[in-house]
Amino acid sequence: MEIEELVQKNLIDDSTLNLENRKIGSEGAKKLARMEVLANVVNLELGENEIGDDGVAALCESPFLTRLKVLNLKSNNITAEGARALAACRNFAPLDQLILKFNRIGEEGAKFIADSEHLSKLTTLDLFRNRIGPEGARAIKTSKTLTRVSRVRLD
Repeated sequence: MEIEELVQKNLIDDSTLNLENRKIGSEGAKKLARMEVLANVVNLELGENEIGDDGVAALCESPFLTRLKVLNLKSNNITAEGARALAACRNFAPLDQLILKFNRIGEEGAKFIADSEHLSKLTTLDLFRNRIGPEGARAIKTSKTLTRVSRVRLD
């Protein structure tokens, strides 16, 4: 099924798009990022899609994903590079919840997120099973920018 058709069938009230486990890959994420229909989406569920770092970078560069409150990217083979893109993404400044469980961001990726000035509105951060280690966990817990996080899940 083409990405346009998936979006049409899974967009709820123009504000929630659930494409979990559709295996869209990085190419699907790149096409998705160029779709103007995403301009009002506040909840984007992209878990288990194998989008990788390239797909994350494309989403971060999208001129249409500027209202997101919830971003679920669980199980997408995202590494520290993807975490770096998320941390640097000005478009995701409104994010309230970031779900990255079951990826591979590692200690370095956790530090990128911990230092991000653009993710300061997060209240929920899920980094479960990301191999962030004790130093990555410490960076998240002592972050000067993630002060609003009240629900956090680490390794």
